[in-house]
Amino acid sequence: MLEATNMVLAIPEPMTCWDEVRRRYPDQWVTLVEVDWIPDVPFDFRSALAIGHGQRRRDAMAQARPLLEKYNRHGCFFTGTIRAPRRLYLEP
Repeated sequence: MLEATNMVLAIPEPMTCWDEVRRRYPDQWVTLVEVDWIPDVPFDFRSALAIGHGQRRRDAMAQARPLLEKYNRHGCFFTGTIRAPRRLYLEP
């Protein structure tokens, strides 16, 4: 006989800066909600909740999906070094 398991979705405690998110989730994708952005400061905030994380963006979003209906807005960000190829634009 299969036993039913009760899944309780825990709301995480707020983090207070991007460096804290990077330390907690190094080189991972993180889904953030309830972000209190600091105006005129690129990519810095007073507080945010991480409701999903993983090695791939789809993993972070899948983990966050059950909680997304509770929040108006969300963002999914990578905490590691961006390894996209550098593009050079040369004039002819």
